[in-house]
Amino acid sequence: MSANIPYLCNMAEGVYYIGLLQRWQNIIAAYEESLKCFLEQSSPICREYERSKQQDQDDSFNVFYLISDLYYRENFHSDIIAFLLDTREKHGYGAESLSVFISLLNSMGSEIKIENYVDAVAVREEGKIDILIKSENSKHVIIIENKINNAGDMPRQLPRYYDYVTELGYRVDAIVYLPLDNNKRPDMNDWSKDDITKVTEKLITVPAYDKTHKNLVNDWLRPLESITSSVDVLSTLRQYSRLIKQLNSNNMDTVILKKFYDSLKNGDNLETAISIRNMINDLPGYLAICILNKFSNRSAPFSKVWIYSSNYVVFEGNISNIYLKISVMCSENGYEVTFEAPKAYNPDINIFQRIISNVDSLKDFSPVADRPTSIVKHFGIFDESGLYGFIDSILKELAGL
Repeated sequence: MSANIPYLCNMAEGVYYIGLLQRWQNIIAAYEESLKCFLEQSSPICREYERSKQQDQDDSFNVFYLISDLYYRENFHSDIIAFLLDTREKHGYGAESLSVFISLLNSMGSEIKIENYVDAVAVREEGKIDILIKSENSKHVIIIENKINNAGDMPRQLPRYYDYVTELGYRVDAIVYLPLDNNKRPDMNDWSKDDITKVTEKLITVPAYDKTHKNLVNDWLRPLESITSSVDVLSTLRQYSRLIKQLNSNNMDTVILKKFYDSLKNGDNLETAISIRNMINDLPGYLAICILNKFSNRSAPFSKVWIYSSNYVVFEGNISNIYLKISVMCSENGYEVTFEAPKAYNPDINIFQRIISNVDSLKDFSPVADRPTSIVKHFGIFDESGLYGFIDSILKELAGL
């Protein structure tokens, strides 16, 4: 009886993996049509989400993240913008930064005369206005309401600001509403007809960053980069632009996920999405089973091929008096193939080096850090032919050593 135990264990293992494969195939058959429809609907959302995540990676370093947690707050952004717009500050622009900003507003529909702002200052929180650009000589003003942190509007917020400055004798040239992207607009539900008339006539929405519209980053901060002679100012502008883009990306993630959430409400999309998630989780095990099935009866010169931890296929054995191993880790990202001579069994590194120098299939493998007797190569998830071709080739070459 004891002599049959390995045979029975192998049988049980085979039945398990065959059952897993059958379950995977049955799920696909049952959900084939709903999967197809759901994937067609979700693909544009997924691509948009991946583009957003890629931007996160591209703009990952930012000094503002390192030094402060205030970058989400409205005052943080208002302080920086007001500093750059104030003709008195030590940024080196004089009135040029404000001139570029006014040119942006005029390109979006305003009709502001730059000569009315040659002596302008940018003040914070006067009359609770985030930024007020004003000239005491000309009595012209520009109101800026900063919503980069996506805060809601206070009751009659913009009309109250308009009334405040006009009662002081100023003429309002523009009311700049500054959201993070172009999706947000002022809340006018509590405005009177007079409020709507007088404010909307001067209202300009300038998104901090939006690829499809004129925006603060591309049409103000970047032009300022090109005209500064200060390395410190240039670095600050670039870092601040990256910060805004990063915040915009985080905001877009929320918008994209809402689209996805809304799509899950339709029909049986939620059940289909859960099935997709489960199949993705099972996919590495399925890929490992496919490799095992293909090479279980022709793994020579390796003495054994087996599955470890459900998604690793391991070829191992003594070849030319050295213990060698190929590990294929299967994942949703593809295959990671490691060829190695475990140091515990092979103290002589030179033997391993001689083997890999004589095996053409290993020429484009890369060294593994801190593991001198290991090399690695990646294959795409749909490159089964490349992976299987490699395994066929290396088995043949190793058998000839």
